Amino acid sequence: MSSAAPPSTRSPLAAFAAVFLLAAACAGALVWTLERQERAQQRTQAADVAGDHVQALQRAIELALSANNTLVALVRQGHGNVPQFEEIGMQMLPFYPGIAAMGLSPGGVVQQVVPRAGNENSIGFDQLNDPRQGVEAARARESGLLTLAGPMELVQGGLGVVGRQPVYLEDDLGRRNFWGFTYVTIRLPEVLATARLPQLTERGFHYRLWRVRPDNHQEQTIAASAPPPADDAVGRSLTLPNGQWTLSLSPAQGWGAPGVLALRCALGLLFALLMGYLARLLVELKAHERGLATQVAQRTSEIQATQQQLRATIDAIPDPLFEIDQDGRYCSVHSPRAELLMGPADQLIGRNVTDVLPALAALTVMDVLNEAQSQGWSTGRQIMLDLPGLGPTWFELSAARKAGSAGGKPRFIVLSRDISERKRSQEQLQLTAQVFDQSGEAIVIADAAQTIVRINRAFSRITGYSEAEAVGQSMRLLTVAESTRDFDADLVYTHLSKDGHWEGEAWGRRKDGSTYPQWLSVSRVRDGNGSTTHSITLFRDITLQREAQDRIQRLAHFDPLTDLPNRARLAERAQRHIEQEKARGGTLAMLFLDLDHFKNVNDSLGHRIGDILLVAVARRLESLLGTQDTVSRLGGDEFLLLLPAASAMQAADLAQRLLIAVAQPFQVEPYELTTTLSVGIAMYPADGDSFDTLYQRADAAMYRAKQSGRNRFGFFTADLEARTARALQIENALRRALERNQFELHYQPQVSLATRQVVGAEALLRWKHPELGMVSPAEFIPVAESSGMIVAIGEWVLNTAVHDAKRWLDLQLPLRAVSVNLSAVQFRHPQLPEMVTRCLQQAGLPARRLELELTEGAAVDDPAAALAMMDQLHDRGVRLSMDDFGTGYSSLSYLKRFQIYKLKIDQSFVRDLDDDANDRAIVSAIIRMAQALGMQTTAEGVETDGQLEFLRAQGCDEGQGYLFSRPLAADAFEAYLREHLGR
Repeated sequence: MSSAAPPSTRSPLAAFAAVFLLAAACAGALVWTLERQERAQQRTQAADVAGDHVQALQRAIELALSANNTLVALVRQGHGNVPQFEEIGMQMLPFYPGIAAMGLSPGGVVQQVVPRAGNENSIGFDQLNDPRQGVEAARARESGLLTLAGPMELVQGGLGVVGRQPVYLEDDLGRRNFWGFTYVTIRLPEVLATARLPQLTERGFHYRLWRVRPDNHQEQTIAASAPPPADDAVGRSLTLPNGQWTLSLSPAQGWGAPGVLALRCALGLLFALLMGYLARLLVELKAHERGLATQVAQRTSEIQATQQQLRATIDAIPDPLFEIDQDGRYCSVHSPRAELLMGPADQLIGRNVTDVLPALAALTVMDVLNEAQSQGWSTGRQIMLDLPGLGPTWFELSAARKAGSAGGKPRFIVLSRDISERKRSQEQLQLTAQVFDQSGEAIVIADAAQTIVRINRAFSRITGYSEAEAVGQSMRLLTVAESTRDFDADLVYTHLSKDGHWEGEAWGRRKDGSTYPQWLSVSRVRDGNGSTTHSITLFRDITLQREAQDRIQRLAHFDPLTDLPNRARLAERAQRHIEQEKARGGTLAMLFLDLDHFKNVNDSLGHRIGDILLVAVARRLESLLGTQDTVSRLGGDEFLLLLPAASAMQAADLAQRLLIAVAQPFQVEPYELTTTLSVGIAMYPADGDSFDTLYQRADAAMYRAKQSGRNRFGFFTADLEARTARALQIENALRRALERNQFELHYQPQVSLATRQVVGAEALLRWKHPELGMVSPAEFIPVAESSGMIVAIGEWVLNTAVHDAKRWLDLQLPLRAVSVNLSAVQFRHPQLPEMVTRCLQQAGLPARRLELELTEGAAVDDPAAALAMMDQLHDRGVRLSMDDFGTGYSSLSYLKRFQIYKLKIDQSFVRDLDDDANDRAIVSAIIRMAQALGMQTTAEGVETDGQLEFLRAQGCDEGQGYLFSRPLAADAFEAYLREHLGR
């Protein structure tokens, strides 16, 4: 009997090649398009990052250069002569951070510069004839515009830039003549610090800040990372006078993501191979179909002869077998196992699969039939049926088109193989493989001889060995570096077959030879006979856990900044030494140290410089102590010293040496800083027999030293304990003072200096206690602030003052407004605006009749919050005044933004106006500044006619003090107003 010729292999291979090339071209085009889009997006993001840093740098430079405008105005105002330039310049410097110096250069020669200290070399410097700056100076003179020269080496030393503004003055004929330059010198590192360029490196960028020099048109690098960015970097430019600077960025890892590109290329190649394979398979199936058609006639007789054998074969198939027509109707059903059918076999015949099977399964069956119809057969499709007796059961469908009569509906033989068990096994194997590969712990499978046969990815990550390097090696060579007290490698692996499992801490060895702590777990695997065939080893690197435990232990007992013992550590040592001294009848000393005016360092130079100074102080303190002594940092600028077996004389001697040592200058980066100590000393057993008692009393002695002038030491004495008791008594009495009506308000008139008429009054709180008598506000106000009672007391003061003012206004007494002092605690309270509005509404007093006084410290401690609070109060119509102006840390840049109506000149400046020229200059300056800012001024503490005449001559608006009246009780003040009503 003849057989059909095998199909040609050339056609499938040609189809494979053609489809593969076409699919590869499409995939390549898609991958290239995605790569271009991602690189473009990455460059846009990098350009935005550069733009943020460029804006910060441009704002800093423009702020510094704006000082030239003020200098030009001074020159023109003085017609080329500025006699008080140094004084004015020193006042200007704090407003322009980053400026190292500013000066005047008549005719191009530097004649005046501030600050003079450190800039003496620049006096007489000829800017027009200097080889380094002459060209740009001449360009500035010719253009008449502000120019920026540099970066360059400065005459004062260091690298910087110079902003130079030419000044032209008109003569009597109206001609503009070149007078010279005003200039500001900006130290480049301080300006660049505002751009936070090092953050770019932390964010994964290489950067370069550069400009094109106007003299030779060559690029000049101003600042750059190491290494600099690549040639294809993106950039953002900032336009500056006489040129522009450019910040160029490129990712440290380069543009694009090579790993993602490689993955996409691999997927594209896989797609092309799959499409080529499918094309080849389709061609082969078509060829096979044609071969089958030629064999049908030849094998008809064979089919008839083998029908009986086929029936026997069908009966032997354990899986359901169906004959289904093209529409999906069951024509015949055969299944040795009835439980694998959706119903009895005779009830299925004639029904459609869409009526019998779930929708998804029926759709799959129809797809199989269509595929079998198109190519003659179908295999590999899977469906899941929820059978009544078996539950969820998986079947794999294989279908073939059955030959029929010409013109008849096609039928198909569909074999539904039960693969539920295989499916569960596959899922279990996949899950096991995923767990094995994705486990965070290293997993090693070894044979009975402890030779590695398989590892997971975590093993390679931890040890550095690849799978090719590890497989075939001994477990002891790769996983155990050395034996420890609790682990012996040879013993564990030798007796593994007996013990079955071991777990504990061991040491591992990496590929580079380094060792690391690991948590190791070893288990054996037995065969059916109980013999050990393999071992499974799991381990993880516990280096980070060890380090974290060490860090936690250290943080619990040591100060992270200075590495000194903390209070808890010192308390342990102190209690131990106290027990020792108690046993032998000895003494010990505890010294409480506090740096004087340390807050000024943080406020003016920043917390980073303050931290460096604290570390330097800690090292200097340590150098003066003995081996048994301990110095501890409590926090902030406070230190505590423990001197075991020390007498009072020894403690005093050490305290004196500490004062001398700490008073020596500290060199902190470019700053030479000087600080002093205030030291309090408490002795055991005279001052206490526990750490807490000695600590509290040394603290009290330290505060006494501060009150006595600082930079000194003092011992705890009985009167300090009395003061502490007094403070406690004040606090306890203060808590009931409000409800017992022990407070009262006194009012001090505020008088117009021009007319001597009463225009307002300041409400002053007084406390009269039945036992303590009249308590000074200087004594009880700090206690109220620290205890939080100031909020309730302040609301009582405000409510009482506005009701009194409303009554006096209703009586038509000459009172324009009443002033109420606000403490810093009240000013920071978020409900202050609502409380003020409530009090005004309850009293019926217009908001313009109320004036709230706050100190400089309350306003500048948190300027942003102060601005928001002032805006809310101003929007409600309440006026604000700055009390005790000039005695605190004034930020003039914020003062001009504050909603301030009046400045109150502190009485410390008014007191000596008759004798002190400095006080007269300060008061005049404050009045002039207030007038320029549109604010009124009130002088406090006016007591003499000479003071009154001076203040009136300087243009001060109002005054208050004993010259006009002492503070008066409400009834007395009302009588005072009535007396002035007729004047």
